[in-house]
Formats: sequence, C-alpha cells, structure tokens
Amino acid sequence: MADRYGGPVTVLRSLAQEQVRRGHEVTICATNLDYPKGILDVATHEAVCENGVAIWHHKLHFRPLHLSVALGKWLLTYVAEYDVMHVHGLYRFPPTFAAAVARQKGVPYLIKPHGSLDPYMYKQSGCSVPLKRLYERLFDFRNLNHAGAIHYTTDEEAARAAFLGLRAPKVVVRSGVDWEEYVSLPRRGLFRDQLGLRPDQPLILFLGRLNFKKGLDLLIPAFGQVLRSLPDACLAIVGPDNEGFGAKVRQWCIDNGVEQQVAFVDHIPPKKTRQAYADADVFALTSYTENTGMTVVEAMACGCPVVISDQVNIWPVVDEAGAGVVIPLELNKISDALLRVLRDRQAAARMGAAGRAAAKEQFSWENIVDELDRVYEALARGEPPVDAA
Repeated sequence: MADRYGGPVTVLRSLAQEQVRRGHEVTICATNLDYPKGILDVATHEAVCENGVAIWHHKLHFRPLHLSVALGKWLLTYVAEYDVMHVHGLYRFPPTFAAAVARQKGVPYLIKPHGSLDPYMYKQSGCSVPLKRLYERLFDFRNLNHAGAIHYTTDEEAARAAFLGLRAPKVVVRSGVDWEEYVSLPRRGLFRDQLGLRPDQPLILFLGRLNFKKGLDLLIPAFGQVLRSLPDACLAIVGPDNEGFGAKVRQWCIDNGVEQQVAFVDHIPPKKTRQAYADADVFALTSYTENTGMTVVEAMACGCPVVISDQVNIWPVVDEAGAGVVIPLELNKISDALLRVLRDRQAAARMGAAGRAAAKEQFSWENIVDELDRVYEALARGEPPVDAA
C-alpha cells in the first residue's frame, strides 16, 4: 500500500473509500512493504482505519515474492467471513495465495491483473522470464481460470489478454477518480514557481513512475526536437525512481542535450499532482504499454490536454472526446503532436475542456461502483456477472 507504487494503490484506496460511503464493509489485506526499499512505518498487529476502510499491513518476510507468513495466516483464518474477494495483481505471494485460499474456502473472487497480461508486460520479468512462466503455470493460471471473473479496465486490456485463452468470464469495469477532489482546481502558477518558470513558458509534464515501459526513451529526444522550435520550453519529469531507472533517464537527457531544460521532481502527493496538471500546457505519456493510464484521467480531470501513445489503453476515450492527440510510438509524431498543442492555445483549451467533461462523465466513481456492485452481487449468488463474456 505504499503511495510510491503509483496508480494501482491510488485507485484501490479511492475505490475502497467510495465503497464504504455506499455502506459496504471493506477490508484491504496487504503487506508493510515500502518502495523502493524498506518497510512502511505502520502497525502490523492490527488494522488501520483509513476513511472507514480497514487496512491490514502484514509483516513482510521475503521481499522478492512479497512473502508474508502473517498475511497467509490471516487469510486462512478470516477469508470465509467475507462475501466476495477482489484480488489485485498477479505474480506475487499476496494475490496468489489470497485467490487460492478463497477457492479453498468457497469464497467467490475476481482478479484484476492491472495490465500484467498485456503481451508486452507478459514477456517482461524483473527476475527471470522462465521462472515467471513456471510460477504462472503452477499457481496464477489456476487462480485465473477458476475465478468468478477477470476484471479488466478497458476493452483493449481484455483483447490483449485473449491470446492466453483463459477460461474465466471477463468483465470490463473502468478505474475511476473521486470527482470531489477535482471540482475546485488549484490556481495556475505554484508548480511553475517551484520550477522557476515564467507564466507563459511552455511546460510539458510527464507524471508517473520512472519505468522502462513509460517510453521516456522516446519522449526525451522528441522534447529535443520541440526545443528547436520552442527553445524556452521545459519538460517536467515527476515521479518516484523506485527501480533505479532514473540514472538511465538522466543520461538520455544528457545524450540529447536537453538536461538544462528538464526538471526532475520526486514523488509528490495527490494535492500537488493536481497543481502540476493545472500548471502544465500538455501532459505526455508515450508508454509502450499502459493498462488504463490513470495519470491521463487525472490530467483530463484537471483540464490539461494530453498527448498519449496508442498503446495507452484508454486512447479511444481521448480520441473520441477530443481531449488531446493520440500518436503511434514514432519520434517525429510525438514531437509534432506536442508542438501542435503548445502552439495553438485555443485548440489546447478546447482539448482541456473536452477532457475534463469526459473524465467527469466516464471516470467518476459514482457509476463505476454501481457496475462493480452488480458484479459482486452476482458472484455472491454463485452466478456469472451479467455483463461477463
């Protein structure tokens, strides 16, 4: 549950709090793992109540697999008391063991893979691809195939996982944001002041974990091309370096001669991220793969136009709403799209307004939780979800 882990933790917290507001009893079972190292300074012997959500941070015993004996014992003792289990993630002990225990105890469960079944991510491993294949054959495929449903967040994510031939029903329910946090946006200028930028200075924002899949190896040279036309432009790279990838990103900046125009900012809390979106002229996410891309939704909610790759799975929403520019992973296309938004302020304002309207209509929790409730209720009755395929 470390905030530095990024979107999955942010979405889970926000979803759980909305479910509590609906009258549900929600418990989150996790470890006390922190990122990029160490452990969280939280109680491990009792649940912490966070906005009505009970969160258990069980003691971590083996970091690579996120092994927690305490978590395993808790699951074996208490899982049978719950109506439904919503498992988040794959390839680690907590989600793997949780699904197995739910199946053993006869508790219906659904699994949200968070994009890990995308072909691009499927072929990646922080340790060993052959070990990953062995792990899934022994554990995760069994959990997936016996799940009441697999929860995808976009049609694109579901389609990309089809090559695995999983037998469980699939449901597509989007991730969302708490719209109350976006009703009143911060005034423009505070983040720019922090970076030492003028009010009219072109500002491109990347916000997210520094990770190989984010396409920064394309965004940085594309920014170099932008500087040829707009020499006072700035690129702000905001997010935690959890995996030591930042050194490579900084070297790319040096190699492309843009290091003086790139500002690095470490992980910042949600209130400050909204300030960054409000100050940016355009948000850029040129990922090689992206499950939903909640930072795109957040940028839209703040009225910031976006430039994203067609590998970010919510690109159809952006394209249909006119909230920004969707581009293939080609250097010239990226730089052209950024320049298009930066040069035409009126068009950028229209994109921002369209994105904000789309974020409110399609990504606020109000309707999304209704959809999830219907899935939970069907599973609790022993029935396949109505919208399952």
